[in-house]
Amino acid sequence: MTGAPWPTAALPGTGGVVKESAADFEVDEVPARSASGQGDFAWARVEKRGISTPELLRRLASALKVPINALGAAGLKDKESVARQWVSAPWSAEPKLSAATIQDVEVLEIARDERPLAPGDLAGNRFRIHVRGVDDEAAALMRARAILAELARRGVPNYFGEQRFGVRLEAAEVGRLLLLGDLTGALDLVLGAPSEREGDPRCRRMREAYERGDYRGARAECPGRLANEARLLDLLARGRDRRFVAGTLSPEARRFWLSAWQSLHFNRVLARRVDRLDVALAGDLLMRDALSGSRATHACVDPAHDQPLVDRFELHPTAPLFGEHVELAGGEAGALENEVLVATGIARARLRRPSGLSLHGERRVIRFAARDVEVEAKPGERTLVLQLRLPPGSYATTVVAEITKSFAAPA
Repeated sequence: MTGAPWPTAALPGTGGVVKESAADFEVDEVPARSASGQGDFAWARVEKRGISTPELLRRLASALKVPINALGAAGLKDKESVARQWVSAPWSAEPKLSAATIQDVEVLEIARDERPLAPGDLAGNRFRIHVRGVDDEAAALMRARAILAELARRGVPNYFGEQRFGVRLEAAEVGRLLLLGDLTGALDLVLGAPSEREGDPRCRRMREAYERGDYRGARAECPGRLANEARLLDLLARGRDRRFVAGTLSPEARRFWLSAWQSLHFNRVLARRVDRLDVALAGDLLMRDALSGSRATHACVDPAHDQPLVDRFELHPTAPLFGEHVELAGGEAGALENEVLVATGIARARLRRPSGLSLHGERRVIRFAARDVEVEAKPGERTLVLQLRLPPGSYATTVVAEITKSFAAPA
């Protein structure tokens, strides 16, 4: 199954597309707290255009002459966007940070704090999104408002978006191969498997050369931004065998691929109960809103008691990111989760320490509330402009999917 159902499927969409240009998709991080004004770390609010957050950090590290692991970021932002986000660096690098000239990056402000930024150090994100190419602005506006009203009543399905799964949508399959212990198969997918989804023709030529066994040729085609792939190809070009090179896949990259595998199967659980994402089932593990700061779950014993809290968005049903220690729900919800886990073909014992890493797992809410939502039409331009604020970890593209009916989250 390559798509996922929508809770607003009965409502007609607006059509149209997003991200005709990076400027059509703007995102501003909402920090969890303000910097204290003292300490050993610089917090910089930066604007990036058309590059990913990992590429932003790579360019910053180069400009500041610091290791990339000396930098921190609260969240990952879409490559195809104009994103204003916070990053941290050692305060000793602040003079270079203030004076830095970095392609596609502008430093907007600098603050000081005792701690570096870490993933999750944000209260949410604000978005301004242009949906272009709708047929009739007035009709599209009415449709969008009807869809947003239904989402306000029931919640938005908390699908992981495509960006979680890699440019070629290969990441979850790499994670599966790691879980099975097939490191050379994972290496072949990381370096080979050319796809038209990858816009850079050099990447396709690199992958084609790898599949021919021409490792030197593949290395010559490897774009500079693919530092991990370049390192692996360098080893192969020097004569190291594939089994050895596969063993050098970095822990950071393995975590990303394993996380993608978890995300894919979270999406599959959610897709199976999206028609009841706002219903408390006996055995459900319910959780408070992400902004509460609590990750504790509450077992639903009496759905009639818990349903009013779900209706008021005080509690939310959850689904698992499968791992060694994650608790599965009971009752009907738990049966569904077990069906998805069995269908992965991965024995739970393999989730213990895949490829030398622990995979603990956790629960994640299956819906979220969009706040401060506004939508307007631009007369004569066949364009809608959507503004909204979302909790951390949720995807604006899922809201757009509901409105346009032209995007499917992987599931």
